[in-house]
Amino acid sequence: MREYDDLPYIVIERRSAGITPFLWGALLGVGAALLFAPRSGEETQQELRQGVLRLRTAAEDRVSEVRDSVTEAVTRTRDRLQDQMDTVRDSVEERAERARQALDAGRRAAHEARVELERRVENAKDSYAAASEAARGAGGREATAELIITDVIVEEADDRPDLG
Repeated sequence: MREYDDLPYIVIERRSAGITPFLWGALLGVGAALLFAPRSGEETQQELRQGVLRLRTAAEDRVSEVRDSVTEAVTRTRDRLQDQMDTVRDSVEERAERARQALDAGRRAAHEARVELERRVENAKDSYAAASEAARGAGGREATAELIITDVIVEEADDRPDLG
């Protein structure tokens, strides 16, 4: 290995130059192009202005297109959401109306049941009074009784409206 120790060493370093040297080169190239251009400075400035105006117009057009696209998407989304809200609102209103109708039907049924129950109680009182009168007339002693209603149960009919 002695024979390799006598040879000179070569070191190679690799570094990334980055973008800065590129930008400097581009600026120098643009400057040189302007200096050696066949047109006058005024013509070159006019061309640069026109190029900048074209870029500005293109950018404004693109921004306008994007704005219109976003506005259209927002409008479509708003309309779709409004349609869904209207559907839900209609469904809720329909169910609320059915619930009101069922409640009204229940109230009517309870009222009718109460009227019928009061009629039956009056009939029972009248029957009891007639029986008591007949017993008194037959020589029996007078019986007294009082009827007190403590609870009323109303059974629902099978023809009630469906709330589902």
